[in-house]
Amino acid sequence: MATTVFATGGPHQGTFTATTDACAGCHRAHTGTAAKLLKSTTQYALCTSCHDGTSADTKVTTGVYLGTSQGVQNAGLRGGGFEQAYMDTSASGNVTSGNITSKHTVGASAATAWGSGTTGNGETVALECGNCHNPHGNSNYRILRPKPTSLSGWSSLTAVNITAGLSDNYTITYDANNYRDLSAYSANVTNKMAEWCGQCHTRYKASPGSGSTDSGSSPFNYRHHTDTLSGECLACHVAHGTSASMSGNAAGPTWPDGSANATWQTGTEGQYSRLLTVDNRGVCLQCHSSSDLSQN
Repeated sequence: MATTVFATGGPHQGTFTATTDACAGCHRAHTGTAAKLLKSTTQYALCTSCHDGTSADTKVTTGVYLGTSQGVQNAGLRGGGFEQAYMDTSASGNVTSGNITSKHTVGASAATAWGSGTTGNGETVALECGNCHNPHGNSNYRILRPKPTSLSGWSSLTAVNITAGLSDNYTITYDANNYRDLSAYSANVTNKMAEWCGQCHTRYKASPGSGSTDSGSSPFNYRHHTDTLSGECLACHVAHGTSASMSGNAAGPTWPDGSANATWQTGTEGQYSRLLTVDNRGVCLQCHSSSDLSQN
């Protein structure tokens, strides 16, 4: 059984004695093979040497929780996975494992952080786990850094603190309609997530009325509001990767710069499913009734 490693409040802090061996679990003082004196070639390789299920309960490679104290054992992780995800993407009550169709591209070549900055499509960055998470621990939900470090000028960002306790579990729960149960999240998490994600995806953070008011910032002129939306970014998206599938009209949209999906992601990720939690545009029906769209 994998050992319990908490991802809130400092999972890697432990109890360091005067003769601790903990530092050697990740670092080499004179023979590091990656920045920060890491013993692995990339941060992703180091993190998944434990988070592949061998030493941590949160198996982020396949998106499954192996523990028992902070969620349902063998249930899907809220954040999805980086290789597979265990989710009900059909909103049918059928939870299955599938290859991911989009993800945050950690440990890979540089990609565009869509909507970052104030002009253009977004900055091109190389993303690693440590850009979003503080491996040595903090009091933030999921040890999120108050300021993600991936973008240039990140130090000038306004810190976003999302306090959470160990009671926040890791696994997905669903409501009566088989959509994600947002009430299962702490209010301080759902009320802060758009602000946190918006530090990188600046122009995706939009207030009510943004769908009918031109922002003047192409290509993000008209935007679904996220700030103050129930659940904010978590209402529609996972953080790591999703297995949701896209077809028909939902498979057609290009990237914000107009390039085809395959230009950026290939293989099982070629559909570019926008980290959505439900197939196609099923997330829309979480809030908008299909029988009455007259208000739109």
